Amino acid sequence: MKPFADALAALEKGKYTEKPVKSDFGYHVIMLEDTRPTSFPPFEEVQPRLLQQAQAQQITKMVEGLRAKAKVE
Repeated sequence: MKPFADALAALEKGKYTEKPVKSDFGYHVIMLEDTRPTSFPPFEEVQPRLLQQAQAQQITKMVEGLRAKAKVE
């Protein structure tokens, strides 16, 4: 929904789109009521989860490769 996101990014707080924005769901007039700062957790905090996800992906890939090569009679 790039047009929707682009229109929202261009808005100032308290303003609304002057023209309706078309999406897959119809037309929208968007008003930006408020904004809040985004914050991301420190890398050290998410590193264990990222490693776990990467390991799970590697295991899945390895198992799929083994299944493709296996000959089951």
